[in-house]
Amino acid sequence: MAFHGFSFKKPAGWTRKKGTRLVALSPQDPTYAQLEKHFQDAWKHPKKPKPQVHAIFEIVLTEESLIAFLRYRALVEISRVPRNANEQLLFHGTNRACLLGDERTRTRLCTVTGCLLCSVIRNSFDVGKCGKRHKFRRFGTGIYTTACSSKADDYFNGIPDSPYRAVLVNRVVVGNPLTRQYNAEELTELPFGYHSVVGVPGADLNYEETVVYTNDAIRPAYLIIYAADVPPELRVADLKSILSTLFKTPVAS
Repeated sequence: MAFHGFSFKKPAGWTRKKGTRLVALSPQDPTYAQLEKHFQDAWKHPKKPKPQVHAIFEIVLTEESLIAFLRYRALVEISRVPRNANEQLLFHGTNRACLLGDERTRTRLCTVTGCLLCSVIRNSFDVGKCGKRHKFRRFGTGIYTTACSSKADDYFNGIPDSPYRAVLVNRVVVGNPLTRQYNAEELTELPFGYHSVVGVPGADLNYEETVVYTNDAIRPAYLIIYAADVPPELRVADLKSILSTLFKTPVAS
């Protein structure tokens, strides 16, 4: 996919404000369209209706965080044949204890202790926190992502005040992946020459997941805000019904 890479140049519309890391993408932006399609195409659970994307934000990294990621990616590149880092855009769902992203102007990160979403956007991922939320670690202590957006959705927890859900889209240096079908909870380090574990469906997994074991192998790149799993046509029908009841008059289609 032709998403632009991380850059030291700040995105258009970026203004430096304390506690801000997000830039809202316009629905007319080609990147918005590609990300929306990527999200929808990766929604694999047959019993979960595809949600409607509400907003997409680009995440602005600090220069220090960006340099560390690019340095690690370069090291992986020179260790592989062909010379590329096998970088992929993968999803991650987590706790959101605020209303970040519910409106295009709501871009200030919160400081609530339980808001892991704001923590990741602010500081990126920390492998040391693996297991703090979910004790089961299928492939040991690492940072877990997935190519399946509906699987990432399973790990989202929000607050009752919001009708929206959130998922992070992350740039992940997969490098040479160690492919596994069975759980390996005892895994503490990778064999020489490997940079990640990719769990594939067929035995212990129903949907793919990718695990990296160093913080600099991953950075959050985009935030997708989407409606709960109610089909768009039902929301429109419900709205028309409510309006018709309130004003006692039919609503035109």
